[in-house]
Amino acid sequence: MTQAPAVREPAAGEDRPATIARQTVTWQAAPRLRRLATIAVAVVIAVVLTRHADLLLAGVPALAALAAARRGTRPEALDAAVTAAPSRCFEGEDVEVIATLATPMDEVTFRIEPGPAVELGEDPATQVVVAGQPARARWVLRPRAWGRHVIGTVTVECTDGVGQTSLVLRPAPVEVFPHPPPARATLLPADLLRRIGEHTAAAPGAGIEFFGIRGYQPGDRLRDMNWAVTSRLGQPYINQRAGCAQRTCDRVGVVVLGGVLRWLAPSPGNRHFFRIVEMAFGVRFLSEATPDLDRVPRTALPPRALVVLFSPLLDRRALNAVTDLRQRGVSLVIVDVLTREPPAERRLPLSQLAVRLWRLDRRALRASLTGLGVPVLNWDSGTGLEGAQAPLRGRRVRAVR
Repeated sequence: MTQAPAVREPAAGEDRPATIARQTVTWQAAPRLRRLATIAVAVVIAVVLTRHADLLLAGVPALAALAAARRGTRPEALDAAVTAAPSRCFEGEDVEVIATLATPMDEVTFRIEPGPAVELGEDPATQVVVAGQPARARWVLRPRAWGRHVIGTVTVECTDGVGQTSLVLRPAPVEVFPHPPPARATLLPADLLRRIGEHTAAAPGAGIEFFGIRGYQPGDRLRDMNWAVTSRLGQPYINQRAGCAQRTCDRVGVVVLGGVLRWLAPSPGNRHFFRIVEMAFGVRFLSEATPDLDRVPRTALPPRALVVLFSPLLDRRALNAVTDLRQRGVSLVIVDVLTREPPAERRLPLSQLAVRLWRLDRRALRASLTGLGVPVLNWDSGTGLEGAQAPLRGRRVRAVR
């Protein structure tokens, strides 16, 4: 344990500590009081057993300390608060956690326990503040996983004279956004919509990206002549080029099937990326509600759109969604996110047989989806999404009927 460092006051425009709230506590005897009482009782027992009153002199300091111990009523509630700032950040960025106890105490011990996938900075996990004044403690945490979660839990132990109590403080959840990897748009529908963005044209035309080679025709520009092929074959050939753009500016939307059916209309831009991530934060919970895609407006799920369905393919509702999407005539791709198999006991033959049957059922399901013209891709935690889309790279996904 180390002495808590001085905490600077937040500057203008920074996140300030949360509003002080009163929390009811229960007081107990402090270790100091228990030690003094143990010494006093031991001295009294020794005097009774030995019948030597002179032994009382050994217990005089402990008895005097007990007599001089702080008396009076202690507060039934303490004023405390904890805050985490900023409330939104990216993976690996610093989040400052400040715990405050406004009620004066003789000694206050702050102890923080970081959440899963959260690293503690250079500040000590346990900090002690003395002198009987409002106390503060500060830590810097670095979340390593994206999501909306509490990045740490603070335990406050208070000592007032010969009494002690403790309380637990949890800051408001922090939204941690992922760093989007530099990936290319590898999944493209067979028919590009006018609103989908800028992509390489399917037909050759004027541009800067190489498309192919063909024989010379009257009217072709000489600057497009491929002299290497022309000299080798003895006939004039020209280079064909297609239009391209640095950024595709696609419009992306989201439909959440887990829990309450929600959707986000397609839109481009970085600001829309954060809206998509915030909607993904609320997918991780169980629900018995059956999603009805008929409630999704046409603007959120337009016809002929390219739909990528992320699912472990364990819920029948996801398969019903596949049927609804096929009836809408969209270009559909399924990304299987299941990375684990059911555990099997080696000592139980029936358990191993059940796992084998489960594997066969999964293979049959994937084969039936592939037979319907719906590609099924595997995506585990070890590869990025672009790597999972490698089997379809260079192909245009056609609508299933």
